Amino acid sequence: MKKLNFGCGADIKKGYINLDKSKIEGVDIVHNLDKYPWPFPSNYFDEVYGRDAIEHLRDLFVAMQEIHRISKHGAVVRIIVPYWHSSGAFYPNHYYFFNVDSMKFFTETGRKYDSYPGFRLEKIKLVPSKIGLLIPPLPVPKFLFPNVLDLRHLMSYLLGEIIVKIDFTLRVVKKKNEKKLRFSYNS
Repeated sequence: MKKLNFGCGADIKKGYINLDKSKIEGVDIVHNLDKYPWPFPSNYFDEVYGRDAIEHLRDLFVAMQEIHRISKHGAVVRIIVPYWHSSGAFYPNHYYFFNVDSMKFFTETGRKYDSYPGFRLEKIKLVPSKIGLLIPPLPVPKFLFPNVLDLRHLMSYLLGEIIVKIDFTLRVVKKKNEKKLRFSYNS
């Protein structure tokens, strides 16, 4: 299995190709992720992992398109980012904020506009702060809170700093004989 750890920084993972813009000990390939294409052939990776990386890229849409390009059909993509309502989301070198709906653009099929369904959403995991661990992730009524995953998530809207990260697990979806998917979004 070929696995990529993009924007790895000092988080070097064994069994992965560790890619970062800085030459740090353990980095296998030095490349600026804002420069496209990334230095890999199409349909190369079985798994792509990025923790605290994609929010630093200038164009999320092109980055997701590139992840799609270098991944095989069915590849697992894990993207871990600061949650929008945490202090870690507000670093001056972050270009994007993320919540539980942030990957819908890339995963939902059947949307009439604003879509790029090159991925299927497998799982969303909210990573709580130490205080957030005190609040149980109990279910909440979906008819009242359709975009809220649980009580801890609801409390994060009210109190902030309850959720610090959001961990998306996606699966790459490619159509047979697919050349290159392009985004379809209206401004």
